[in-house]
Amino acid sequence: MSNETSMAESYDDFPRIEEAFQHRLDESLDPSGPDSLLDLFGEVLATSNVTEVVDVGCGEGDDAVEIAHRFGLEVVGVDPIERHLELSRAAAIEAGVGLTFVEGTAEALPMADASTDVIFAKESLMYADLDAAFAEFRRVLRPGGFGFVYQVFTGPQMADAEAPDYWSKNAGARSVRPDDMAEAIRSAGFNVTTRLDIGSEWGEFGQEQSGTPGRRLAHVARLRREPERYIAEFGQAAYDIMLHDCLWHVYRMLGLLHAAVFVFHVPPRVCPLQHERLAVPAEMVR
Repeated sequence: MSNETSMAESYDDFPRIEEAFQHRLDESLDPSGPDSLLDLFGEVLATSNVTEVVDVGCGEGDDAVEIAHRFGLEVVGVDPIERHLELSRAAAIEAGVGLTFVEGTAEALPMADASTDVIFAKESLMYADLDAAFAEFRRVLRPGGFGFVYQVFTGPQMADAEAPDYWSKNAGARSVRPDDMAEAIRSAGFNVTTRLDIGSEWGEFGQEQSGTPGRRLAHVARLRREPERYIAEFGQAAYDIMLHDCLWHVYRMLGLLHAAVFVFHVPPRVCPLQHERLAVPAEMVR
């Protein structure tokens, strides 16, 4: 059976339903937006006895402040960029919450062994060595603790040959697919308890609410049509960053990038006796 579209289907059949098809596509599929992430985080928190969260790659502190406000938790933000830490501290003061922000990376957290309940990481692990990062998460999480990671990954429509070049332009980020992260989590000794593939939903939400992805597509066209115009004014580095950011929004809509959430738990401790067969004296065996 051929998958090729015939000339009759293209020029005779399709025009008869094209307008109805377009009207159908104008109907929203009610995509979730970024606010749904902390709703999901709250659902996981409700099943655990949690007092402290470590926000890995906290950026400018927006999520740390929101987590403290919404859930009443102590939050420690960790980030390798000093400017991010300064902005985070200022945001916490303005919001009236007493949070802690310290320098560190996913692979080297400034926390003692088994010292925290939750690891929260949002769009920060593309810069990390995954095996080292999850080994570090395993070190600092207490028994019964869990991790909550939201990440934008290399999507199913992006070829392996294209992915490294695309990601390297984002401050040396790495190409990671969802299955790569799932394997790294399991290899560190965690149980993956939830995987939620968001895909293009947030991109659809952004388009329906503000039209941002559509504007970014126009920006990509302009950046590529007259690159020298923008490089002369803002410099090559700024041009590369802007082009990558615009492509980020467009690629998420096209499936070249793919968003997903992983929730993983420290396995419960098991008494060794549960796995050992008691030795029975030979004389008792009949």
